[in-house]
Amino acid sequence: MTTPQQTIQEQRIDALRARFSKHSIDALLVTHVPHVAYLTGFSGSSAMLLITPSNIHFLTDGRYGEQAKTEIAPLPQITLHIEREWWKLIAEQSLLAGAKSVGFEAAHTSVLSAEAIKKRFEDIAPTPALQPLAGFVESVTMCKTRIEVDSIRAAADIAAKVFDHVLRTTKFGMTENDVAAEVAYMSKKLGSEGEGFETIVASGVRGALPHGRASHKPLQMGELITLDFGCRVNGFYSDMTRTFALGEPSAFDRSIYNLVLEANEASIQAARGGMKVAELDAVARTIITKAGYEKEFEHGLGHGLGKEVHEKPSVSWRFPDDIAPVGVVITIEPGVYIAGKCGVRIEDDVWLTETSCEVLTSSTPKKLIVVG
Repeated sequence: MTTPQQTIQEQRIDALRARFSKHSIDALLVTHVPHVAYLTGFSGSSAMLLITPSNIHFLTDGRYGEQAKTEIAPLPQITLHIEREWWKLIAEQSLLAGAKSVGFEAAHTSVLSAEAIKKRFEDIAPTPALQPLAGFVESVTMCKTRIEVDSIRAAADIAAKVFDHVLRTTKFGMTENDVAAEVAYMSKKLGSEGEGFETIVASGVRGALPHGRASHKPLQMGELITLDFGCRVNGFYSDMTRTFALGEPSAFDRSIYNLVLEANEASIQAARGGMKVAELDAVARTIITKAGYEKEFEHGLGHGLGKEVHEKPSVSWRFPDDIAPVGVVITIEPGVYIAGKCGVRIEDDVWLTETSCEVLTSSTPKKLIVVG
C-alpha cells in the first residue's frame, strides 16, 4: 500500500521529469543527500539518484544496503543498486543509454567533483554532456506538505520543552557551555534525533555575536542570554531562538528586547505565501531602522527550513525578485546586536499559507523571561 509520503515523493519526481524538456536534459543526477531524502525517504549519509524519463536508480554503498531496503519507498520504476563503484556501474549497465545531456546540482557539486563526473562519463558512449542546474530540485522540495510540517512542529515542541528546562536550570556561575550541554542532553532525552547545528549560547556582551557559539564564559547576573538551537524529528528540523535574562536586566537591554519582539511579531503578522522575500524582510528592517539600529541588524530576516536547517528561500533584501511561495516553511528571526553591550534575537518557524502563516513555535513564550 502506498503511503501519503510515498505519494508526495512520486509527485516530486514526476515534477522534476516534467522540467527536463525546459532545461534540455535527458536525465538528472541528484547528489545532495537531503534532496535524495526528500525524493525517497532515505536517511543515510551516502547516496545518489539517477532519474531518467522511465527509470529511477538509487545508488548507495554496502554500509547502507539493509537500511536502504527498509527505507526506500517502493516508487514505480525504482531500482536499488548497492555498489561502491557507482560510476562504473552506470557505465557497465548503460543506465544513461541514449542520454545526450545530464543535469546535475550545481550548487551542491564542487568544481573538482564536476570534473570527476565528466571524466567518468568518458566511459559512456556516446558521452553525454553535463548540464549545471541551479535550484532545480529545490523547486519541488521547497514547499512542505502537512505531513512534513507536522514533523517540524513536533521538533519545535521538543525545543519548547528543552527551553523550559533551560529556564528552570540556568544559574549564576554556570558557563555558556553548561547551558549548551543541557540543551544537547534534554533534546535527545525528549526525543530529538539530533541537533540541527552547534548550539548558540551568547550571554552579555557576547550577545552581540549573531553566531556566538557557546564558550567557557561564566553567566553573570543582569545579562541577557541568547539561545539558538534546533531539534530533529523524522529528518525535519526546527530552528528557534529565544533571549532571556539572568537576573533583572537594565532598562536599555529591555528596550532592545522590546524592539526586536515588535519586529518579530509584525513580520509574522505580515507573512503570507506569494510575497517577495525582500518585502517581508522590510517589515522588520523598517521597525529596527526607525529606532536607529539599522547597522545593528545586518543579516536577513530568515531562511527556509526542512530537512536542512538552511534551505531556500533566503528571506532577505539581498534577493529583491525572489518569492516565498505558499507552503514553504521559513524562519522569522530579527535581531539587534550592539557591540560591547548586548544582543537580542527572537526566532520563530512559520508555514506560509495563501493569506497568512501558521506559527510552528507557538508553544514557546516570547515575553522577556527573567530567571535566577
